[in-house]
Amino acid sequence: MAGLLHTVTNLEGVSDVLTKGIFAVDEAIRQDFLEIFPEQVDEIATMSDKILRCLRGSTILLTLVDPTKKHLWVLNLDDGLVVLGSRRDASSQSECIFDDRVLGNLAVTRDDLTVMQRQAVGDHSFKLPRIYAEKIFLNVEPGFRVPAATESFISRNLSPPCVSNLASVCHVDLHEQSSCNCFILMCSDGLVDVYMDDPDHVESFASLVRKWVEIVGDVVKDDIEGAMLRLLRHALGAEDIDRVSCMLNVDMPVLYMDDTTVILQVL
Repeated sequence: MAGLLHTVTNLEGVSDVLTKGIFAVDEAIRQDFLEIFPEQVDEIATMSDKILRCLRGSTILLTLVDPTKKHLWVLNLDDGLVVLGSRRDASSQSECIFDDRVLGNLAVTRDDLTVMQRQAVGDHSFKLPRIYAEKIFLNVEPGFRVPAATESFISRNLSPPCVSNLASVCHVDLHEQSSCNCFILMCSDGLVDVYMDDPDHVESFASLVRKWVEIVGDVVKDDIEGAMLRLLRHALGAEDIDRVSCMLNVDMPVLYMDDTTVILQVL
């Protein structure tokens, strides 16, 4: 982790650098796109990559730990989730705990997430005046998966941007965790959706996250890959073979599954 000393003295400064870094990347993407118009309209055919980078969008989830492993920063652009889990006694399965926080959105519930302004790198059809969507984004190939949805949005795009590129950054002091076997669980919102979209699911979000920590806590220290696979298997249906088959079989007309990513890091 070049540039960080073994003793971090400016904690707020690190958060500021992370936020400005993501902001600068997104602004550079947009500036590249705007430089095409209006002088170089005839060159649009050769500039498709820049247009598509503006048309497509992505969330970002990033964790940064200093060399002493005493400080953790979590950068979250939109709806990724980070969980700090720990086991105070690696030999005792009953001591697997969750530290009552979902990093990146501390104490934010799924209901709260739905009313927050959307965030993304890219997705500039939601950030620029609607003329760009009408004249450019709707006319590129490959275009939107559902053009009709974009067309219906254009008339309501009165005061862009409707999507933000300012990430939230949270700092966590890990000094109190020095005696624990801590790990970081990062996941896309697809993992949450697999559970929450199940009509038979009755657990609260907090209870669900605790279960994740229990599932991976038993094996994460010795087998990170196995721990991630174990969690994904549980999300897909665990021992319910019919549900697992339904989630994985592309021929099934129900139970659509969003992109689902899980990353584990032992501290």
